[in-house]
Amino acid sequence: MKYETGELWWSDETFNIFEVDPRQFESTYEAFLNELHPDDRHLVNQAYTESVANHTPYDIVHPLHFKDGRVKYVNERCETFYDDAGKPLRSVGTVQDITEREQAQQLLSESQARYQSYFIHANNAILIFDPEGDLILDANPKACELLEYGHDELLHTSVSSFHPDEMEALEVFVKAVFSEGNAVTEELTCLTKSRQRISAIITGAVIPYEGNTAVLAVVQDVSDRVRLEESLAHSELMYRQLFERTGTGMTVVEADGTFSLVNQDFAKLADSVVEDIIGRSYLDFVDEQDRARIKSYHDSRLLGEEAPLSYEFRFSTAAGRTGWTLLNIAFISETGQTLASVIDVTETKQAHERLRLAASVFDNTAEGIVVTDTDGNIIEVNKAFTEIMGYSREEVLGRNPRIWQSGRHDINFYRNMWKALIATGSWRGEIWNRRKDGDVYPGWQNINGVFDEDGKLTQYVSVVSDISQIKQSQEKLDHLAHHDALTGLPNRLLLSERLKQAIRHADRTGTDLALFFLDLDHFKHINDSLGHPLGDQLLQDVAEKLTQSLRREDTVARVGGDEFVLLLGSVSRPEDIANMAEKLLKAFRAPVLLNGHELSIGASLGISLYPQDGKSADELLHNADAAMYRAKEEGRNNYQFYTEALTHKAFERVLMENNLRQALEKEEFILHYQPQLDLHTGKIVGAEALIRWQQPQLGLISPSRFIPIAEDSGLIMPIGEWVLQEACSQAKKWLDKGIDIGRIAVNVAGPQLQRGRLVEVVQDVLAKCGLPASRLEIEVTESLLMQKTESAIKQLDELRQLGIVLAIDDFGTGYSSLSYLKQLPIHKLKIDRSFVHDIPGDPDDMAIADAVIALGKSLGLTVIAEGVETLEQAEFLRGAGCQEVQGYLYSQPVTAEQFEQLISLHELK
Repeated sequence: MKYETGELWWSDETFNIFEVDPRQFESTYEAFLNELHPDDRHLVNQAYTESVANHTPYDIVHPLHFKDGRVKYVNERCETFYDDAGKPLRSVGTVQDITEREQAQQLLSESQARYQSYFIHANNAILIFDPEGDLILDANPKACELLEYGHDELLHTSVSSFHPDEMEALEVFVKAVFSEGNAVTEELTCLTKSRQRISAIITGAVIPYEGNTAVLAVVQDVSDRVRLEESLAHSELMYRQLFERTGTGMTVVEADGTFSLVNQDFAKLADSVVEDIIGRSYLDFVDEQDRARIKSYHDSRLLGEEAPLSYEFRFSTAAGRTGWTLLNIAFISETGQTLASVIDVTETKQAHERLRLAASVFDNTAEGIVVTDTDGNIIEVNKAFTEIMGYSREEVLGRNPRIWQSGRHDINFYRNMWKALIATGSWRGEIWNRRKDGDVYPGWQNINGVFDEDGKLTQYVSVVSDISQIKQSQEKLDHLAHHDALTGLPNRLLLSERLKQAIRHADRTGTDLALFFLDLDHFKHINDSLGHPLGDQLLQDVAEKLTQSLRREDTVARVGGDEFVLLLGSVSRPEDIANMAEKLLKAFRAPVLLNGHELSIGASLGISLYPQDGKSADELLHNADAAMYRAKEEGRNNYQFYTEALTHKAFERVLMENNLRQALEKEEFILHYQPQLDLHTGKIVGAEALIRWQQPQLGLISPSRFIPIAEDSGLIMPIGEWVLQEACSQAKKWLDKGIDIGRIAVNVAGPQLQRGRLVEVVQDVLAKCGLPASRLEIEVTESLLMQKTESAIKQLDELRQLGIVLAIDDFGTGYSSLSYLKQLPIHKLKIDRSFVHDIPGDPDDMAIADAVIALGKSLGLTVIAEGVETLEQAEFLRGAGCQEVQGYLYSQPVTAEQFEQLISLHELK
């Protein structure tokens, strides 16, 4: 993105991700923000703004919301590049669709959250311990409460310390857990911290834990139940023990579907108590999604029809919690009474879902996955691998991955890979592989060892990504980072690198360097009048000309809008450098034809030499730039070598520009007025308003010094409008006083006309001041009108229709044709002072002045001569038929008060 304008350049993939038609996309930063959901727009803009301000890249993930309700997640990375002054130039970034990764992460997070919620809030005490080390790895709050220990006290405490009298039983229990493969339940006596013995039913199962296996033990305190059972009759005791100590939920459901008996395990499972469950319908604890199915099973059994005796269903607790349970019917009486066990299998279902998800990820991930045994023989690959490599699964099973070695890596590369695998169990890095069809591609590969619970290596898992597109993107980004996007030339960054390298080479070889700083003359006028697209074409043409004019080993770089830098190595004589400068200027003399427009454009060249004009790249560039500005001051379209004095002059120019920006606010500008007279009657017929700058430190500054700076910096627009407003206001004051000065003449700069708002500005000023339009004269230079833009002629025609007088200033310095002059809506021609100065001494100037006067008469135009300083000049002009004059012979430019006095004296005469 071009930072200053906000223009965007997107790749096709970016348009695909955003699902935007490139033909309908405005390709601006604002348009990009509008593609985002309002909730995300501020976040993304803030991240980008802070990254530019902090000179740091940014990396952000945010959703994309589409009209059809779909949501994508994208990962944006961006880096901004700056010029030497730290000003941001352009931002370059990437966008990656990470929707699948985000969705998978959400599913995993939800699964983990459900497990963690159950673990923490379970009514049962739950312990997770390492069967090998006999150490507790985790415990839930209920376990801490039951055993009277704090959580941190329990961690890494020996499990056997809670069963000092039942060590053998505990050992048998642990072995049974591992041998049975299913949940194993055992009743043991536990010793609390306060040395109280409690009876507990422990249900254990093997679970994966942090890459290994552990035992999950659900501990149920059945001390109260044991004491109660001891007081019952032997038969009832036996029944109750069987019912209550199974380690699972047990229920007795009557024919009408109500609970007549439930055990504590079921009550806990139901987040309730036995008393509240008795008499309630079993359907109250079946999730609505499964209720109809479970009822049909129950009804079928009552009718003697076949129905499942074991099935899973979604369980709904009294607390609103849902989970999966497995129901096993143990007995059905003749009266329809049903005895059944209910086991919470939520974690088992979740484990199965995780396995299913892992299998889905394996099959559907975009990265190729290869699983090998410890000898490197392939035992499994996924679908992505076959797509990336071109091999089918059957072709690679049992073979070694060396079959796709590219040949780009030597034996040390693979030795180091295996050394890392053996030492750390993993290796990652960039690797080149060969597809089945022989194509070699770059990949990013991660290899990790898989270990069993004993720490023994069992397999290797390799994940490889095809990074061909990333490599290509990196190369493109590198090119964009070092080259100008419009012309393809090296940019300032690459120029700086090459210049530093050239300096080092020059130091080694004892040769000199030449640096040319080239700026196109009046390029801004072309951009403003003919548009930026045509200006861009012109810049491309200039880039081609410069490239063709230099040697292959030289460098041409574009460092700014219309600024180019040429680096010439191994130069010897200054005259050779001057010849090259002449050659470059000559290349610009031929007009360029672009889109039907014939354009003539010059160039100003500044030259600095190494080592005499600077020891560093920055110094050489700075001094060549200063020399270029000297070339502009010398009339443009020439070249200048750097001198030390130019550095001081450049500093003065910068200082003047800074002061100029504050001059309007501080009211440092004033207008002087020079009378215009009828050459035959001697009557004052007008006054030209001429701006002066009263700078507190530098005194009165001539417009010839600050107007070029104002034009280059863009300050000419507010200054020009101020001159128009001030001159018209003064003219209206004179009219209100009864002082007739004729017309007030105001010069208009090129940008004021080229930007298309001149008519609007003039109308606004005249309306505010109350000055009649016929009292205003607008002067436009001949060189500006030669650009023949339709917009300029249209504006002048509108000004003429308002009654404003239009004059061509500095006439004779351009090359206007007679046919073109006839098309212009003008009233006056002003002969440039350069053709008046040497009259009557220079026959050529006399001939030119005579021709201009004759041309004006033939077109019915008034002709006025400026710069008249002697009686001889006045007499010659009178004899040639010139109608009006102005100059020091009659009066130098004076203040408004002095001009009033001048009018009074003139009337007395």
